[in-house]
Amino acid sequence: MPTQGPEAYEDDAVFDAPRRPDSTALTVVNRLEAERPFFLKAQCMHCDHPACASSCIVGAFTKEESGAVVWDTSKCIGCRYCIVACPFQVPAFEWGKALEPRIMKCDFCAPRQRDGELPACVERCPVEALTFGPRDELLRVAHERIKRSPGKYNPRVYGELEVGGTSWMYLSARELAGEALPKLGTRPAPGVSESIQHGIFAYFVPPVALYSLLGFLMWDAKNGPREGGE
Repeated sequence: MPTQGPEAYEDDAVFDAPRRPDSTALTVVNRLEAERPFFLKAQCMHCDHPACASSCIVGAFTKEESGAVVWDTSKCIGCRYCIVACPFQVPAFEWGKALEPRIMKCDFCAPRQRDGELPACVERCPVEALTFGPRDELLRVAHERIKRSPGKYNPRVYGELEVGGTSWMYLSARELAGEALPKLGTRPAPGVSESIQHGIFAYFVPPVALYSLLGFLMWDAKNGPREGGE
């Protein structure tokens, strides 16, 4: 929840440079310059096939039925694999905390959703730019709008196919991929992260096993039984 009064958010200087979500601002709004100001909200995309969950070696991340990708801080061991795996570079680490730093990101207001409430950003948006509902229904509405007003919207819904689909999607008047948002393929990100992970461990385990064996042989040669010894 905000810790400052409304006056703290009246300074337009925050739009002078693009921002990314971090451990203190889990969602941000950027202004993109064009013929007219263009605003874009950035936060966790809540992938249908989350790479953060696939890469987490302790199972701290889970994908809920509501679409939210949530995490259990009590399980986190601080490996930060999720930061590397995320194709949108969203998970942020509390670098400023010396004791018990955490991974932080938008949780799609999962606790509110469980109580039957809307995500806070959707509820508070004064111009109803944000819409919440079943993914299939949102895509149906988006494509109906595109068909009805082809000159008003970009024909592609960002997040419909990217990395296997996301629960947070954008219907925009301009192309976002490669400009405001990363240009990604349709292959689910876990397939990429798992292939990298498996490749690393495939080459990592044999050297470790070899060095362990050599270490044991050296120890045995030095400390093993000797004929005539005590």
